[in-house]
Amino acid sequence: MMNWQKNILPHVYAILIFVAVAFLFCSPVIEGMELRQSDNIQWKAGSHEARAYKDSTGIQPLWTNSMFGGMPTYQIFMEGTNYMYWVHLAISLGLPKPVNILFLAMLGFYILLSVMRFRRWINIAGAIAFGLSTSSIILIATGHDSKVLCMVYMAPFLAGLLLTYRGKYFIGTMVSCLFLALLITNNHYQVLYYSLLIAGAFGVSELVLAIKQKTVPNFVKATLLSIVATVLAILPSTVNLWTTSEYAKYSIRGGQSELTLKEEAGQVAQNNKTKNGLDKDYAFQWSQDAVETFTFLVPNLYGGSSNENIGDNSETYKTLTGVGVPRAQAEQISANFPLYWGPLPFTEGPIYIGAAIMFLFVLSLFVIKSPKKWWMVIMIVVGVLLALGKNFAILNNFLFDYLPYYNKFRAPTQALMIPQILIPVMACWALNNIVSGKVEKAQFIKQLKLSLYIVGGLCLLFILSSYMGIFSFTNDHDSLKMQYQQAFGSNPGVYQQAISAMEADRASALRTDALRSLIIVLIAWGVIMYWNSGKLKSSNILVLLLGILIGADLFLVDKRYLNSDNFVTASEYNNIFTMRPVDEAILKDPDPYYRVMDFSVDAFQNAVPSYYHKFIGGYHAVKLSIYQDLIENQLSKNNIQAYNMLNTKYFIIPGQQGGLTYQRNPDALGNAWFVNGVEWADNANAEMQALTTFNPRDTVVIDKRFNTALQGYNFGKDSSSQIRLTKYGLNELQYQSNNSQPGFAVFSEIYYPAGWELYIDGKASEIVRVNYALRGAKIPTGKHDIVMKFEPKSYYVGNKLSKFSSIIILLGLLGGLIYEIFISKKKENGPENDPARS
Repeated sequence: MMNWQKNILPHVYAILIFVAVAFLFCSPVIEGMELRQSDNIQWKAGSHEARAYKDSTGIQPLWTNSMFGGMPTYQIFMEGTNYMYWVHLAISLGLPKPVNILFLAMLGFYILLSVMRFRRWINIAGAIAFGLSTSSIILIATGHDSKVLCMVYMAPFLAGLLLTYRGKYFIGTMVSCLFLALLITNNHYQVLYYSLLIAGAFGVSELVLAIKQKTVPNFVKATLLSIVATVLAILPSTVNLWTTSEYAKYSIRGGQSELTLKEEAGQVAQNNKTKNGLDKDYAFQWSQDAVETFTFLVPNLYGGSSNENIGDNSETYKTLTGVGVPRAQAEQISANFPLYWGPLPFTEGPIYIGAAIMFLFVLSLFVIKSPKKWWMVIMIVVGVLLALGKNFAILNNFLFDYLPYYNKFRAPTQALMIPQILIPVMACWALNNIVSGKVEKAQFIKQLKLSLYIVGGLCLLFILSSYMGIFSFTNDHDSLKMQYQQAFGSNPGVYQQAISAMEADRASALRTDALRSLIIVLIAWGVIMYWNSGKLKSSNILVLLLGILIGADLFLVDKRYLNSDNFVTASEYNNIFTMRPVDEAILKDPDPYYRVMDFSVDAFQNAVPSYYHKFIGGYHAVKLSIYQDLIENQLSKNNIQAYNMLNTKYFIIPGQQGGLTYQRNPDALGNAWFVNGVEWADNANAEMQALTTFNPRDTVVIDKRFNTALQGYNFGKDSSSQIRLTKYGLNELQYQSNNSQPGFAVFSEIYYPAGWELYIDGKASEIVRVNYALRGAKIPTGKHDIVMKFEPKSYYVGNKLSKFSSIIILLGLLGGLIYEIFISKKKENGPENDPARS
């Protein structure tokens, strides 16, 4: 009983603290309110058709027509592909969202610090610091749940590796396998990529140490077991990885556009194109500059977010009202002020790790003598350099061109999740060394002062820079500056007043936060100095005081980006998807399958219309490459024939008297139709250009490389020829055709060769890519039953393997727990290492 209380109860108390902190931060959840997340709203709208289909049929939909004319659901809605989801639910204690995500972030980091054998209160304080990292809070606020969950599982995955290389082979392998499996299951492969980079750096460090200590056999054993753990962790996500890999070949992430129209027009430099990867300019769009890295220390160094409320006490509000701008308009500008002025196109907020944490991190560089710290320091630097993207081109261009799979990812700033996890680890390590007496007393005061001079000096430098004109407080794509140019361009004096006020507010934000961080650093330094003097006897009190300082600091900054304003009642949340009168009118059409274009929204960056319609547009980061080409070259240019061949039956447009109305398109070609002739295109460029002038009702455009499919085949149609849809489903479409002669049918379905199969009277037939993005097929004379089925082997085989392997992992985990509890305790554990061994 005493052992149970000693070994288990402290962890139970830690868990209860994490639950309490998570609920405190997300207190509106207690009242039954829901977090309104912009990206989650887009996901709910885009996935609505697929989710409704699953609810009504019990069948997993693999294709949806709700966005971009049709696309696989692999990156939209995949449910029940393995059993790791139930493990995730169990670990998160069934807590409501987003309380569960915050709780898991703290729990996962607590596991890592516990494995490193730091003092328990340090583990709790460090876990809270990681859980409240501003970047994670902002991601939760905007709805990037999968990204945060992957970050959450990075820490316990690393804990498993530490255990394995420490000689706890069985339990270490199972822990790393379990949490890596959970990480992969959450389906954000850029986070996985960075996690494996961290694991690789740790492995290299262990190899160097093993060579020095002549323990290479132990290293080899641990490495082989870690490889086994990685393979096992991958298997439950086989279906996700296989389908994603397959889909990537045809998407804007992994596939390469066949078109060279832009290059020929001189619009895109050829050296920015990568084979089977993203365009470099697109991938590096979210590249921060070097100074912006110091938002780790000063949150508003570059202004915070692109949309902040600076209030009516701001210089902007006072200046605008002073030059005659109506108060309501000045209030609107002040309430949605682009405080951020850095190089990113826009941002929801800074990556703030905490002033006290940064002070302890700098201190750790002096007080941690173990060489084990250097792999962390190196990876922190690597993460920062990767985040610079195009602003450190000599490295990042090379990696983009040659590092395997790196060119599949965009937003280099995401690499900052590497220092986001490792900096708090080193900060806690430093604090643990201090309270455990593992510092050189003769040098400690000097190290403490030097850390203060470095971190405090930076804060002071930023304060002074806000007065000295070192920063411009604007950028080339400053939206407010452009707005002022339009409004006050004819009055240079007023324009300059408005710009000066804008810059003054941004400088004030920097100055205020730099002073705030300086005060926090001074408090942290003062508390440690006071403890070191012997006047504060308890090291637990020291940790508690620093923990409160760290938690309060992050809590207050986080509340700028996630607060009660982000929560709405359930009814308010559901009202987001309330059917508009124009939607009700269109949905009265009994036709089960047609498409809608909504010109009242930014159609290709908004999925909300997908909630009710088969939408021409949508919102998704991984569109099909051929559809993106169609958007850029035809749909965005309002080519009506392109809309006709996509069976766009309705257009939603702004009404003349305000509100919205719709127009019915009488020329929409339906679900399928026979054509009279073919226009052969020499290449993809010619095929796309032909769509500008062709008549899709009578003619089909086909690239010459597909001519073998029609070689020797003469086709046509008569006045009574028809092909009509008889059954609509997401995984299957059924048609009936009637033609007095051999025919060629065009289907208003997006071409995707990896899984779509065509059967005519039960016999397999070939699908041909036509009109650049659609499907076509030869249809024999007479009446026929035609079925299109989406049967991707990657899903059906991968799903079976995923479920089977997840059962194996769960059984292995259960066996590991039994072994650890009932067998391992009876054996000698061997000497324990100090935290430096971690």
